[in-house]
Amino acid sequence: MWRFVLSKVSIVSCSNYELELVKHSVRTCVDNLGGIKKFVYPGQKVLLKINLLAGTPPEKAVTTHPAVVSALAELVREAGAHPLVADSPGPVPYTTGGLKRVYRAAGFLEPEKQGVFELNWDTSVAGLSYNSGKIIKRFEVIKPVLDADVVIAVPKLKTHMFTTFTGATKILFGVIPGFSKAGYHAKLQTGEQFAEMLLDIIGAVQPALFIMDGILALEGDGPGLHGQPRSVGVVLGASDPVAMDAAACKIIGINPLEVPMLRVAADRGWWDGNVDGNIDGNNDSLEVVGEPLENVVVEGFKRPSHVARDARGLDRLPWFKRIWSPVAKQALTPRPVPDGNRCTGCATCSRVCPQKAVTIFKGKAVVRDRACIRCYCCHEMCPEAAVDLKYGLTGKVLYRLGLLGGT
Repeated sequence: MWRFVLSKVSIVSCSNYELELVKHSVRTCVDNLGGIKKFVYPGQKVLLKINLLAGTPPEKAVTTHPAVVSALAELVREAGAHPLVADSPGPVPYTTGGLKRVYRAAGFLEPEKQGVFELNWDTSVAGLSYNSGKIIKRFEVIKPVLDADVVIAVPKLKTHMFTTFTGATKILFGVIPGFSKAGYHAKLQTGEQFAEMLLDIIGAVQPALFIMDGILALEGDGPGLHGQPRSVGVVLGASDPVAMDAAACKIIGINPLEVPMLRVAADRGWWDGNVDGNIDGNNDSLEVVGEPLENVVVEGFKRPSHVARDARGLDRLPWFKRIWSPVAKQALTPRPVPDGNRCTGCATCSRVCPQKAVTIFKGKAVVRDRACIRCYCCHEMCPEAAVDLKYGLTGKVLYRLGLLGGT
């Protein structure tokens, strides 16, 4: 499985989504890794797994931009292969109607109409076994994953309230169909457990290539509409998702080891946990081609509001997580609080909640705090950004003292 020592990450500057500029940047990014023909062969079916999340306009920086996907699809066609674009967004049913709504909102219907790529309309699912899985050994996934000869993942560079950061190591959660994702949140309630499952999916699907849209990223309380778009101006490429995410984290000023997926990947031996001198002085773990990493670093990139910078973090200590966190989780973690002024009663939060802790009462969302497991799906998926996250009194005091704020 993946382990990177001198694993290669391609970084290319790209200031905006003007299509010809994006095409040049994506081509350069892939060429730095050996060219598209290293990953794709004539006649193959190539699944481009994008991040649609909830189907929002491209300028919101919540979803993979269609210009990046179009540029990648052009390369796939040049290699003599057939590109198919797919995802299964969490807050909508995995139906043709649900897919059409998110494709339209995210700007993907027009490129399909122009013949740039084919969109997936197959809503069937199939079993995918992975005997080496640590948490899950069999997944039910969207069928295009099994039909594809090659999978290329196209993540968006974003912050995330549950995992601090989301990119290459989390994008494949989208192959789990629709509302089925809720069951994984219910079963795997800690960041580490959830991360183990995400790495199992990577092992099962085994994408050949990752191309990250970091041109307009999402900072703050991502990964949904609570986050704010922020120009980062990069396209990243790698065959190793851990290497890609480690590099992306360094660009936006997040220690990669704050991200559960990257911590767990280090524990599994997929990488050594050494990215640069900010961690242990060893700069041999990551080979960057294209733009030097230091040239594209963004200062002041906003972290999720509940993730403290350099906190001493009781909630990061293994013994605390084992003994006290299960007992005091409600008191020590931010809780979802719907804003009655912004809530429209659409019930998206209720549909995606794995614990059925959210109900609609008199046209407004209500969260039963005792039932809430703090997965933050309601916050992530709300189309009105109407679910805020707030610490209680005890949590607020400990957070301000720097004793909370880990993932």
